[in-house]
Amino acid sequence: MPRTILPFRPIGADGTAVGPYGSGHGPAADSRSGSVLVRPPARPVGTVHPVRQVPAVPPPASPMSGGQDRPAWGGGGSGGGRGTGARTRAGDAGRLPGTLLRRRAGRSPHTVPALPYPSAAVTGTAGCSFAELDRRARAVAARLGTLLAPGARVLLAYPQGPDLAGAFFGCLYAGMAAVPLVLPSPGATDAVGRAVRRCEPDLVLTGSDGWTALAVDRARTQVMEADGIRVAGDPVWRLAQNWRPVGVLRSAPAYHRYYDDGMAGGRMEPAMGHADLADVMGELAQAIRLGTDEENVGWIAAVHGVEDAIWRILLPVRITL
Repeated sequence: MPRTILPFRPIGADGTAVGPYGSGHGPAADSRSGSVLVRPPARPVGTVHPVRQVPAVPPPASPMSGGQDRPAWGGGGSGGGRGTGARTRAGDAGRLPGTLLRRRAGRSPHTVPALPYPSAAVTGTAGCSFAELDRRARAVAARLGTLLAPGARVLLAYPQGPDLAGAFFGCLYAGMAAVPLVLPSPGATDAVGRAVRRCEPDLVLTGSDGWTALAVDRARTQVMEADGIRVAGDPVWRLAQNWRPVGVLRSAPAYHRYYDDGMAGGRMEPAMGHADLADVMGELAQAIRLGTDEENVGWIAAVHGVEDAIWRILLPVRITL
């Protein structure tokens, strides 16, 4: 089977590509290929459906976006998803979701990202400040970096809330592809076993409420507990200090949408890249500026393949200054 080099490069203090990956360890070997930083091509999953383009109003410059908004899915695709490899603009890397959160945490650490809708109090980041969300993400990324190579697939089994948000951003920080499985409530883990069999993740991240109840063969799939206090038993604050940035290409896989069809099985959509997520959030941010209501913002996100829980995590970081 042909192999491809992972599209990740570690970044040093001077911005040049250096090792190591993650926190204090050398380049991770892919246990499936037996070689350093080499993984087989992405496994074919699902069927790629053409994305309907929502009629867009020409994006004006705005303080919220820095005047750099552009239509979603610009440019040709080069990755394993929808529109990966979109056009690059000067300063565009700063709009990638992980990079944007790091910037917000540095500039406005105590600000709480929120949507201009009543549901913002119970969904999305659920009252987590930029600094706290960044701390959770760094802790998750630091631990993931000691266990998996960049590009690994991580299933997130959480209800909506800050634990899911921290885990999702942690995957982005670590350069890994997140597959969210949003639970209806803590401990409602019936779908986890089906999702693991269908998605074949390298690791499952879950909260403490679902730790012992997951129907997962731990001899085949790693399971790790992560919340706002501890990640795999280690304090969040300590792990967050150990995290080291990993350079991630804009077209690198960041997110798979998974549909649970009950006992009939489930299906997983092809990966969306970091730039794809940034493009969709740019379109949603403009929709909010134009006064679009919550239902239609969710519809636009769904058209582009982003599920409800995820746009509610990413969009507040995009629009809150």
